[in-house]
Amino acid sequence: GGREFNFADSYHYNIAAYELALLLELDDMVPVTVEREWKGKKGSLSWWVDDVRMDEEERLKRGILPPDTGAWNTQMHRVRVFSQLVFDTDRNLQNVLIAGDWKIWIIDFSRAFRTLKKLPEVKDLVKCEGSLFSRLQGLTTEIISRAVGDHLTRWEIEALIARRNLIVAHFQKLIAEKGESKV
Repeated sequence: GGREFNFADSYHYNIAAYELALLLELDDMVPVTVEREWKGKKGSLSWWVDDVRMDEEERLKRGILPPDTGAWNTQMHRVRVFSQLVFDTDRNLQNVLIAGDWKIWIIDFSRAFRTLKKLPEVKDLVKCEGSLFSRLQGLTTEIISRAVGDHLTRWEIEALIARRNLIVAHFQKLIAEKGESKV
């Protein structure tokens, strides 16, 4: 459906997504992913998510409602914040896995970390847990660079920081308008 300037699809982004999730304490929804070499080629190795019952596409097609809507919505808000931060151009409903306990796992970041310094869908950002918001505010270029190592370029990190700034400013504006308890 179109062209993307500087298109990249890389295993490095899966590793960087996991390392960033660790920094934000979202590693309970992004599977452990590390770099490994096999048969002379490097790639990413991800933990297989246990007890997957369906993906979000199947849930919606079948009209299945989560048993705890509040907990579900909290998880989905976290997914949306993270997806906006990493600017994943391939985020789709099949990459949102649902375990038997209704825990959400997000996978496949091979087309994330674009160098655009804007948010893909700011309208998706309506709520953010206070602890996640604080961790977002604490992210710096140095902290991210140490965590992701050679998996992201300087330009990808700069764009990530720019998006972090936009997300923080967006939620600060929402808090000023609606109050912290509603955001």
